[in-house]
Amino acid sequence: MMAVRGSKQLSESDRVWLDPKGEPINIDRAWQKSDRRIALSRREQAMLAAAGMDGPDAQWYVLQVERGSDSVVDKSLEAANIERWMAQETIVVRRRGRFGMMRPTPRTVPFLPGYIFVKVVWCAPCWHALTSIKGVVGVLGGGERPASVPDSKMLKMRADVEHDPEAIKAMIKSFQPGDEVSVDDGPFASFPGVVDRVDDKGRAVIEVLIFGRTVSVDLDLAQISKR
Repeated sequence: MMAVRGSKQLSESDRVWLDPKGEPINIDRAWQKSDRRIALSRREQAMLAAAGMDGPDAQWYVLQVERGSDSVVDKSLEAANIERWMAQETIVVRRRGRFGMMRPTPRTVPFLPGYIFVKVVWCAPCWHALTSIKGVVGVLGGGERPASVPDSKMLKMRADVEHDPEAIKAMIKSFQPGDEVSVDDGPFASFPGVVDRVDDKGRAVIEVLIFGRTVSVDLDLAQISKR
């Protein structure tokens, strides 16, 4: 995405910002949709609109955020209509009160504090817009060549960390009997295997080759990857 100049010097407000496909971005429309929800400049609004565009070129990246700013950044990304995922887990907090231990209280906290996944069409202006959000430190891999996360890895993390029903359904569809896989987790990690069958609860029976012998192992789909 880039700014296009005519024959005369243009002001910031007169520039035309293009998305990765060369189409002009309607800055006024981007501003009107989000000026009440996120405090950024008009130019940053337009770039965030481009960052949140859907399309086959969109990939997952990992934003690094300041300690304790996970929820604030997550809300800012939501307000900008950017697809994101902040891994969370539920923990039980035990506190001592005046008359002894209080009833345990469940609490939802970030599973990976300091990291939020975003799905965007990557370009230099998008990088600048995302890092302009208060609380964002940077992106894994840097702005020049950020490290993307494959969709298959995202599904595995969502299924494993949060037991996301939609992610589990997608994983069930992605594995078929006869698929060659490798075990990523547990006592059989790094061993090759073949899918024997998959159930509707996100588990599979894998024929694992161990020291020349085939052993049937029941594993969670989040524990295996296609070879």
